[in-house]
Amino acid sequence: MKKRLTKDDWIEAATNVLVSGGGISHVKIDNLAKELKITRGSFYYHFSNREELLTAVLDKWRTSATESVISSLRIKHTSPKEQLISLAALPLKGKRAYDAASTELALRAWARRDKVARATLEEIDKYRVSFIQSLFTEMTNDKQKSEDLAFLFYSYLVMTSLLPVDKNTSESQDQGERIMELLSSLSNNH
Repeated sequence: MKKRLTKDDWIEAATNVLVSGGGISHVKIDNLAKELKITRGSFYYHFSNREELLTAVLDKWRTSATESVISSLRIKHTSPKEQLISLAALPLKGKRAYDAASTELALRAWARRDKVARATLEEIDKYRVSFIQSLFTEMTNDKQKSEDLAFLFYSYLVMTSLLPVDKNTSESQDQGERIMELLSSLSNNH
């Protein structure tokens, strides 16, 4: 007896095709059904149409790549500096970080051609930068400096996740601390 597919199975399959199968144009119901070795009927049990699935892909990514990360940082670390150090180390944490970066890159490529995806990514970027800014504000009590540092820090995060660097987990915490030292020195010079 075949396992009954869940909504999350379809979302995961769509995300996998998006990342490894040539982009959003390959995320089609027939392609997904073939990959999952099941009929299209299972898809329509969970989704009304392809657009609903694509929205679910964006929503799931928002939850896992932003809201869960921020929640985890708040739970694990009390100080804003500790949260920023952990956040700076995330892009350097091995295969999981590589997979997350691959997903984000595919979503950003999709957002260049689709206004719904673009709006979602813009909203998520603003939310992430706002979170980072709030941490810097706690540390500096300077709104303008915090805005500037948040933008610089977020740019670092995005680029570090996309660059082909040796992402050795043992060095990731050191990298996070070094970036915080650099940002601190920049903010103290003004």
